[in-house]
Amino acid sequence: MKQFRTAISILVLLVFIGACTYNIGLVKTTYKMLSASQISYDTGMKTVADLYRQGRITEREKQTIISIGTTYATAHNLAVEALAKYEETKSLEQQELMEVQIEIATNALAELLGLIRPFLIQE
Repeated sequence: MKQFRTAISILVLLVFIGACTYNIGLVKTTYKMLSASQISYDTGMKTVADLYRQGRITEREKQTIISIGTTYATAHNLAVEALAKYEETKSLEQQELMEVQIEIATNALAELLGLIRPFLIQE
């Protein structure tokens, strides 16, 4: 009976360590991904400002890009907040909220970069 309790205790400890390792990996990976997406966004918006100054983007195109950029920035900031809360609580609810915000940010960033790309291709 004592060996059984010891075995169960060890199993519980291993599961706990595995869960902690998973959470640490998830947090680090998500942080790196959010950081990389922020750099892409910043670079894209600086490029848009430069293209606008050159007269290669109209006012209407600029406003469309800014609107999509705002969607990205809002979702990105909410994802960062959810990541911080998830790191503290390890709550499934916070993880799901973070994943939703990351999906919104990713879609907006892809749309933003898709709008900018044609202006960068030289023919």
